[in-house]
Amino acid sequence: MQSLIGQHFAYASGRTGVLQQLLLTASDRDRLLGAADLKEAEAILTELKLTNPIDQGLTKSDEILRAIGAWVREEVDTMSPAAKRPTFHILWLEEDAPILSYLLKKHHGLTSAVSSQPQSGMTAYGTETLKALVDDDVKGLLPSHLIEFVKKAKAMKGADPIAIDSVVAQYIATLQLSLARTSGSKAIERYVEHKIDLTNIRTALRKSCDLIVGGSIDPATLTKDVPSLLGAIDRSSLPYKLSESIRKTLDDPNALEHALSKVIADDIAHMWNIPLSIEPVFAFAALAQSQMKLLRVLLIGKRANMSPQEIKLMLPPFLSASHYVL
Repeated sequence: MQSLIGQHFAYASGRTGVLQQLLLTASDRDRLLGAADLKEAEAILTELKLTNPIDQGLTKSDEILRAIGAWVREEVDTMSPAAKRPTFHILWLEEDAPILSYLLKKHHGLTSAVSSQPQSGMTAYGTETLKALVDDDVKGLLPSHLIEFVKKAKAMKGADPIAIDSVVAQYIATLQLSLARTSGSKAIERYVEHKIDLTNIRTALRKSCDLIVGGSIDPATLTKDVPSLLGAIDRSSLPYKLSESIRKTLDDPNALEHALSKVIADDIAHMWNIPLSIEPVFAFAALAQSQMKLLRVLLIGKRANMSPQEIKLMLPPFLSASHYVL
């Protein structure tokens, strides 16, 4: 069995080397930013390498992004042994989270007439499946932990949007951490812990909502003041330079976000270089997901007729497919 898995990942190692050539480059991002409007941005999107594997007849951005997401899922499934595929739910669950939050807010009457249900081709459970569970209690083949979570979330008294976002975030993080710990990969486990830590750091600095349990830093150490937060980072598994980078960028949200994103970029770069394992496939999927989020924000900005400068301030940091991070 180990020999078969090794052969599978030998194929995957070569395949990811090809696929990473299709991912966005910084010049692709800049070209999209410079588009005059949404129509031009959609036309540019169809010309990029990233859209080569999907139906070339698609022209609308929402359809294109869903198709790219479905393609990434299909590639990951092809490159991964069946026993390892649940590990990738760590990534797909991030796409389920906003869908689940929206559906629960709608159940509690907290959505507006103009709000729309998030869509993605990279979910773990699927938009329609989650909708059927929340709206009609249709359980199907969904796991018992998800069914129980939705039941409790629907029964929340006096729920508000922040409370719903918080309980969904904690549920997803707990599930991701469990999957990481059973993946057999220390690199993936560290990636998940760091993602939780970075989410908590952002939340603590903004003082916006509850922190998530599960990272390498005790949330209680992040809630006092900035010096305590920086000290907690220094004692954690996060890079030793991060606390200094945060201190220098506290008044610049854009620079702060880039400092935080470098942690994830380093974690992904490390995964590329672990041969005959699940990590390079996970690195490809994580990068593709990151770039999809960037595209989604960029196209929303174009749809709202925002200027390139305004959109650039909103964009999440660009993560390249490089195996090395300086």
